[in-house]
Amino acid sequence: MHSRPNARVHWRQAPVTLFILAMAGLVFALMATLGDAVILDWFAFHKVEFNGRRFELVDPGAQYWRYVSPALVHFGLMHIVFNALWIWEFGSRLELSLGSVFSLNLFLAGAVGGNVLQSWWAGPSIFGGLSGVVYAYMGCLWVLHRMRPGLVDIPLPSIFTFMWIWLFIGFTGVLKVVGLGSIANGAHLGGLLVGIITGAIIAGITRKQD
Repeated sequence: MHSRPNARVHWRQAPVTLFILAMAGLVFALMATLGDAVILDWFAFHKVEFNGRRFELVDPGAQYWRYVSPALVHFGLMHIVFNALWIWEFGSRLELSLGSVFSLNLFLAGAVGGNVLQSWWAGPSIFGGLSGVVYAYMGCLWVLHRMRPGLVDIPLPSIFTFMWIWLFIGFTGVLKVVGLGSIANGAHLGGLLVGIITGAIIAGITRKQD
């Protein structure tokens, strides 16, 4: 099937997807209300510390929530709207087909994988957004579509093509040149790898159950 998810029909069946979107919306509202610095002090991957002479970004260490929390941080209305649309498009399909527990675990794994690789890729920096999770969802759907067709309800195949092209464009640096800001390419790649591996594992498990 290639039908688009209908929010009026499916929203009750995708509570994890809706919860993720609600949390991202709440964090966005808090940033607008309290200021970016207050929220980033708690949600950014790298904590800001004063070393006696200047402020510097340090690894999260034992503050384990920071491996996930940057996924909920967005730096503009278009940023959060764009990511939210893809989270619903991909996440609701996975949750409807494979369950809420799976959807939550893939969100966490995609967030951690994307944030860790972005930190390694770009070094200490401020980054955020659900795009790493978006690519984790997309990668999982793409693999399942190829290895276990019919297991999950997929979007139009052309959407996969668009997402691959968008990933490639991000690595070219063109988007920054034209004024769309820096792209967290490491987060995209990290999330994608998590999604592809997860999809392959699910495909293997379900094939053995047939």
